[in-house]
Amino acid sequence: MKKISSLTLRIFLNPLIIFFIFFICCTLQGNAQKGKVKQKDPALAKYEKLTSKYEFSGPFCDGLARVRLNKKWGFIDTTGAVIIPIRYNEVENFSEGIARVRIGQRWGLLEKTGKEIIKPTFQEIGPFINGKAKVLIDGTEYYMNESGVRVDGP
Repeated sequence: MKKISSLTLRIFLNPLIIFFIFFICCTLQGNAQKGKVKQKDPALAKYEKLTSKYEFSGPFCDGLARVRLNKKWGFIDTTGAVIIPIRYNEVENFSEGIARVRIGQRWGLLEKTGKEIIKPTFQEIGPFINGKAKVLIDGTEYYMNESGVRVDGP
């Protein structure tokens, strides 16, 4: 019978010993943490409470968060009050006080108060860059400002 050399034994046992030490440390650490009560971030807890009744909620942008209920979208403020009614097929987050909204296949623009700047009439409204957005209506592309006035391109 062949004798096992001490080098072979060390090569085999060292990884095995390291594994058991790692396993024991992880088990002890896990047991030590079981008694701890994890504190939730108060801001996160408040956000979860405000948005728990919705199917989806986005981040607060310009003081409003988009929310979805029954496949329709609207906006709430930081107190949870519905500021813009939940009636849109799609909405984008507010940026610089303006949000893009869609009803059916048409896009429009809203102020943070919920007032329509532009009724949903456009096939597409791109993002506003330097106060201008590329729009498409009835097959015609052009640029407009936040008030809906046609302007020269970028």
